[in-house]
Amino acid sequence: MDLNHRPQHYECTGLLTNTSVIPVSIAIYPYCGSIFCSVYAVQKYMKAILTQKFIDQLGSKEKRYKVYDTKLSGFFVLVHPTGRKGYFCFLRVNGKGTDFKIGNCDTLTLKQARDMGAEALMKARQGVSSVEERRIKDAETLKGFLDTRYKDYLISNHKAAKTSIWILEVVFKDFLNTRLEDIDINKIEKWRVKQSQTLKPSTMNRRTAALKAALSAARKWGIISNNPLSDLSLKKIVKQPVQFLSDTQLMELRSVLKSRDDRMIQARSDYNEWLTTRGKGALPDYDELECPHADHLTPLAILIMETGLRLSEALTLEWKHISDDFQSITVVSGKTGNYRVIPTTSDVQVYLKTLKRLNDANCEQRTNSVFVTTKGQPIKGVKTSWNGIRDKLSFNCDWRMLRRTFGSRLINRGVSVYHVSQLLGHSNVSTTEEWYIGLDMESKREAVGVLDLF
Repeated sequence: MDLNHRPQHYECTGLLTNTSVIPVSIAIYPYCGSIFCSVYAVQKYMKAILTQKFIDQLGSKEKRYKVYDTKLSGFFVLVHPTGRKGYFCFLRVNGKGTDFKIGNCDTLTLKQARDMGAEALMKARQGVSSVEERRIKDAETLKGFLDTRYKDYLISNHKAAKTSIWILEVVFKDFLNTRLEDIDINKIEKWRVKQSQTLKPSTMNRRTAALKAALSAARKWGIISNNPLSDLSLKKIVKQPVQFLSDTQLMELRSVLKSRDDRMIQARSDYNEWLTTRGKGALPDYDELECPHADHLTPLAILIMETGLRLSEALTLEWKHISDDFQSITVVSGKTGNYRVIPTTSDVQVYLKTLKRLNDANCEQRTNSVFVTTKGQPIKGVKTSWNGIRDKLSFNCDWRMLRRTFGSRLINRGVSVYHVSQLLGHSNVSTTEEWYIGLDMESKREAVGVLDLF
C-alpha cells in the first residue's frame, strides 16, 4: 500500500436501533479496501411518540439524554442523571438555533408543554424569539432585572456593588418576584413600619436609596415607563451633636496605642532571640528600623485623626498618592468621586516614613499600598485589632469619631467652614455646616456679646 495516500474520512449518522441515533466516523483506505468505523460521541438521543405515561416511565442514566417527539418537530424531553425531567423545544430564529426550556415535567402536563412548544415554534417561523421574550418578561421583576442586567452593571460601575446587591437580594427579598412597576411607595411604607423597630432611620434611608436607584436604572433603560419610588421621601433623621474626642481622650487613645506597640515590639524581640539561639534567621528589628510602632494600626489612627480621611480612603491609599517629601496626600473619594489634596502634619509625616520602612522590611520589597499585611497584601479591614483598642478605652471611639475630631478641632481653632469642607471631602459646604457649625462657640459668644453694648 502506498503510504503517501492517506485514508479518506467521512462523517455520517448511523442508526444503531430504531429509536437511538449516534454519530459515527468512517475511514476508507483506498488501496486495501479496508473500512473502519468509530464512534466519536457518546450522548444519545431518542425519538418516540411522547405520551404522559411514557414520560413518567423514563429513567435516569449516567449522562443526560433527550427524547424527541415524533408528533411535534423540535419538541423533546431532557432527562438528567438526577432523574429531573424538563420539556424543551429547539428553536431557530434568524439562523440562530437554541434549546428553549418550556418547563419542568413535574409542573406541566404533556399537553400544556406541547401547546406551548407549538406556539414557540410558530413565533420562531415569524422571526420572534420566545427566549428573548422570556428574558424581557423576567427582567420586569426585581429578581429578573438583577439577574439579567443590573447586577452586572453594579459590579462594573460601583465600588460598593456587593453591598447594593446584598440589600436588593436579602433586605428586599420579599420583593424579588414583584414586578418593578408594582414596587410602589405604599409597599415601601409598610416595609418601613415593619423595620422601624430594629433599624435606624438613616439605615432605612440607605437601603431604600439602593432600591430607588435600581428602579431609576430600569426606567432609564426602558424596562419600566416611570420610577414608582421617585416621590419617596427620606425618613427624618434627628441630628445629634457631633461626637469628637477631647484633648484628654486623644491622649488616652495615644497611650493605649503605644502600650499595644510596646507589647508587640517586645514580643518580636523575644521571638528573634529565640530564633537566633536556634540558628534561624531573625525577623526585621524595630530598633534597627527606628520604628516606634509594631504594625499599621497606630499610623492608620494618627493619619485619620490628623487628615480627616475616611477609613475606606485610608485603607485604599497608595504610595503614589503621597508626595515624595510626605507633605501632602492626594485622595480620590470613593463616596463622591472627587479628589482633594490634604497637607500633612509633621506627626503624620514621621509615621508614614517609618511605616514605609517597616513595609519594605517585612515584605522584602516595595509595596504599592500604604497599609499592607506582612505578605504585602492590601489590608481590607482592621475590625479585630481596633476592637482590642476600644476595649481598653474609657470612652466609645470609632473611626468616624476620629475623622470628626479632625473637623471639630479645625472649627474650634477658627478655620473657615469652606476650608474644613474641602479637607473633609464633603460634596457640599452645607453638609459641613449642618454637622460642624454648631461647634463655633467663639462666634456665638461674639454674637450674644452684642447685647452687652446696650
